[in-house]
Amino acid sequence: MSDWYYAADNEQKGPINESELKANLAANKLAADTLVWKDGMDNWTPANQVPAFSFRQPPTPAAVQPAVATTPSEKADPSVNNPDSTKPVSLNDLVGEGKALEVDPEDADKHKIFGILAYIGILCLVPILAAKDSPFAKYHANQGLVLFILEVILAIVINVFSYILAFLPGFLGFVGLIFSLLWLGPLVLLILGVINAAAGKCVPLPIIGKFKLLK
Repeated sequence: MSDWYYAADNEQKGPINESELKANLAANKLAADTLVWKDGMDNWTPANQVPAFSFRQPPTPAAVQPAVATTPSEKADPSVNNPDSTKPVSLNDLVGEGKALEVDPEDADKHKIFGILAYIGILCLVPILAAKDSPFAKYHANQGLVLFILEVILAIVINVFSYILAFLPGFLGFVGLIFSLLWLGPLVLLILGVINAAAGKCVPLPIIGKFKLLK
């Protein structure tokens, strides 16, 4: 196989064998229109016009995708571009297995007070609003929010039954004792939550730890 010569930096380079010259062209070490010549050729010729190096083809233009026509109703309907907007809420998304969270010590130390506040009634909104980027605070805020909702429901139920049973004086003492015992559940959960938060831990509380209201 005859040796080749090529022009670079206004100088003649070579000789170089054909396979090496082809490799340089393929790797873009030499421009596609680099002038080349070998014994038997009349004139210097751009490499991309020589059959031996014609493998370097210009890139094929990307096919233009036709625009999809949309009707006015499709544009007005947000569910066309957001199919999840019409998806019904599944209880599996809200109730699952309570999972512990591996805690970042720095995050826990910095947001420990928010974790404690999360279990004190409506103060669960404080970490939700003030420490929403903290996984530690968010974990306890979620459990605190569930606990707060449970306390509100329990308070409503107790008030309704107390009003009804007010017409049955003989049962008030017995029922009052039962209602007092009902508050022990949320109280125990509150204490456990505060202890875990103060210790820098993220572990699920009994029952309410399965609910996930904050994404």
